[in-house]
Amino acid sequence: MANLPTAVTTEYDRLVSADDWDGVRVLLAPLVEFGLAEALYLSAMSSQPGESEEQFHARHVDSVRVAAKSGYAPALFMQGMYHLFGDLAPLDKKLAAESFAAAALQGYPPAQYEYGLSLVHGVGVSADVLKGMRLIHAAASAGNEAAQEFVRAEGDNAKL
Repeated sequence: MANLPTAVTTEYDRLVSADDWDGVRVLLAPLVEFGLAEALYLSAMSSQPGESEEQFHARHVDSVRVAAKSGYAPALFMQGMYHLFGDLAPLDKKLAAESFAAAALQGYPPAQYEYGLSLVHGVGVSADVLKGMRLIHAAASAGNEAAQEFVRAEGDNAKL
């Protein structure tokens, strides 16, 4: 799917692991200029040279918002987390669930898990335990560790 991480994220992760921030900037600058949502999202994850903390936070929030508006699943997920906890965005559990749903629809495992939880517990959305559990299991099957832990705990509780 076009709105999921690509080789750009893989290369970004490699450069970050190597502590090569100049390489990160070289990788992302032309892609951000081109308007690639993935690059905009990734560029929001670290500060720029000479940028104050306040400037970084403002750019970060704006970049995540723009990437989410473009439909980029990780940005939608992050936006959902901000609204779920009221961190860097107004507390709004309905908007959180909507963001998670949009990213989950694209098959993004962290969003499948969070939207599944929203459905199971009726947070920001009408409860639908069956649909929520299907999403959580899909996220677990895709390797999402939080979902895997939830499924293990669910199995342990069923044995009681």
